[in-house]
Amino acid sequence: MPIRYLARLLFLCAWLPIAAHSATLERIRENAEFVLGFVPGDLPFSDGDARQASGYSIDLCHQVADLIREQLAMPELQVRYVPLSTTDMLDAVAEARVDILCSPLVESLERRRRVSFSLPIFTAGLGVVVRQDAPATLTLPLKGETTYRGPTWRATINQGLSRHSFAVMKGTVSVDWAQNRIRQLGLQSRLIEVDSNQEGIEQVVTGQVDAFFADRLVLLNYQARHPQGAQLWIPERLFAVESVAMPLARDDEDFRLLVDTALSRLNRSEEGEALYRRYFGDLSEQGRMMLRLNSRP
Repeated sequence: MPIRYLARLLFLCAWLPIAAHSATLERIRENAEFVLGFVPGDLPFSDGDARQASGYSIDLCHQVADLIREQLAMPELQVRYVPLSTTDMLDAVAEARVDILCSPLVESLERRRRVSFSLPIFTAGLGVVVRQDAPATLTLPLKGETTYRGPTWRATINQGLSRHSFAVMKGTVSVDWAQNRIRQLGLQSRLIEVDSNQEGIEQVVTGQVDAFFADRLVLLNYQARHPQGAQLWIPERLFAVESVAMPLARDDEDFRLLVDTALSRLNRSEEGEALYRRYFGDLSEQGRMMLRLNSRP
């Protein structure tokens, strides 16, 4: 038997126990399809509809699909897309309506009560977008500065922010972060929860809210694509830094191992680096190091 066939046979045999004990893989085998849930309007991670989806995390899920085809010896395995909202995305995973959520989220203890998570796929930095003509009472505090020159009191630092409205995406940790910050700073600001990043951007553009908090790279992506992107300003400041991962069913460590194996292989390859550059631009040494850290040998 040629060595390459023997190696392939040994690889498949090594995965046989996983196929036997994974409820997710058994469902995939029975239905002959891999169901990808995603949140539309979450560029550059996920966008599209039930017919076709695209984005960085969608491409990662296709890597998982390739490994499933290999493991289950199902080359004709189909991929089905299920658009979800931020309010039902975790329920869809927990109730097995989708096999994986291809829109990354910050892993939290509250979410881990409902779902499990893959290895991190990205390190996200919470940023903010405002209009270019936003007043200094908004832009300077967002940069960590103030126009007030007298004695420094919390009230004087934040009095400008109290007159403004902010938006965050529903169902994200940005909601908790913004609510806590508003409470800690004693602000009377209005906080709006939107259903998508696109909606948050549009509300800033149209003046319905003064600022929208989301991942800074996501904001930059939308600014570059938006017809009125030149009217928007995204400061360099990051308000929080968190790793994000893809949710999957709890109590299915075998499927989670398969997902993490596919991600690790990709992140340690030239193909993985090329995929990162496609969506996020040049890959710095720090970015390359993060890809390695977010994988396992």
